[in-house]
Amino acid sequence: MESTASKQLPPTTKGNMTRPRPLSTFSSASTHVDILIPITPPTITPSLTLSTTPAPPMDPENGVSTKEMIVDSPPEGGLQAWLTVAGSFCITTAVYGLSNSVGVIQPYWAQHHLSSFPIQDIAWISGANIFLCLFLGVQVGPWFDRFGPRWLLMAGSLVYLAGLVGLGFLSEESDVHVRQGVRAPGVMYGILMFLWGIVMGSGAALCCTVALSVLAHWFEKKRGLAAGIVFVGSSVGGAAFPLVLRTTLPKLGWAWSMRILALIVTSLLGMGNILIKGRIKGRRGSGAINFGCFRDASFLWTTVGCFSMCLLDFGLGSGVGRLVAGAISDKIGRFNTMILTTIFSIITTFAVWMLVETDRMWLLYLFAALFGFGTGCVISIGPICVGQLTVPNKFGQYYGTSYSVVSFS
Repeated sequence: MESTASKQLPPTTKGNMTRPRPLSTFSSASTHVDILIPITPPTITPSLTLSTTPAPPMDPENGVSTKEMIVDSPPEGGLQAWLTVAGSFCITTAVYGLSNSVGVIQPYWAQHHLSSFPIQDIAWISGANIFLCLFLGVQVGPWFDRFGPRWLLMAGSLVYLAGLVGLGFLSEESDVHVRQGVRAPGVMYGILMFLWGIVMGSGAALCCTVALSVLAHWFEKKRGLAAGIVFVGSSVGGAAFPLVLRTTLPKLGWAWSMRILALIVTSLLGMGNILIKGRIKGRRGSGAINFGCFRDASFLWTTVGCFSMCLLDFGLGSGVGRLVAGAISDKIGRFNTMILTTIFSIITTFAVWMLVETDRMWLLYLFAALFGFGTGCVISIGPICVGQLTVPNKFGQYYGTSYSVVSFS
């Protein structure tokens, strides 16, 4: 019986009863064997999600994506912000205030140091000072964006004071009358041009560009008010320094008058260096002159507008106009304020200036006050309009480049 049963088994099962067969040998038709095959669920790889955060903006000058273009919002106040405004006020009081005192200094040169020169030639000295103060901003602005305010402001203060102290060593003798005989004409003119025009003008460019550009680190919505306060310093210095000179020049002479001014200016510049602080780190790849901002049509026409208004007269602006315009611009808009003050100045010219006659001289004083108010508004609003066209860490470049063009007015 056993032999018969063994013959009935399939030949493939002989000798394999004690070990399992591979899975591949089981037929799908076999129903007498239950085989449990564990099923592993497929591994699902998480799909990549697209970020909705926009990529950093491209720097048009460098052509690369830069993180420094993304700048957090300015604090719009705080102790350090307003201390920076106070420091910038001290800088403009010292530098612009002394530049606005040429109404006293220039006639003194004509009577003493440069008595052999016509007044129109003497005016080139003060003109060079103001020109360099604005024109060199085309380089100082990018430096400020790259290095911040600290070292630039310190260097500018030292250069400015060096020129002012140098003036204190000049005698009051003209080119023609000197103790050692007749000097070659123009030597004293060249000395004054170098010290007042070139040295002090270069130092003023460093100081003033930094003092105005640093406001963009701390203010956006209140930047007009901050700039208005800073520009009032120009009017304060322009009123205080002539009063000092009118007292000291007749009594103490030129040398000691310059030394007294140097002491006052040193105090103001020192306060500015202590109080002014930057908030935004330097922008990589900047520091060189770049005129690429003129590709922006808004920037180009804003520069043309500032040039046109400053062409009227750089020194007529009043402190009241600068402060009021800055505060108003934060409410109604910077460009709107610029347009309104320009219209106001035009109306003042036709409504008041055209009526001035010898028997109505009071109209001349009224015109000076009103027109000074209007131009003062434009002078303080101009840099703020330029700053509205760029990010804070590029304000130095835009401001310096724009006002390098304005310098020719």
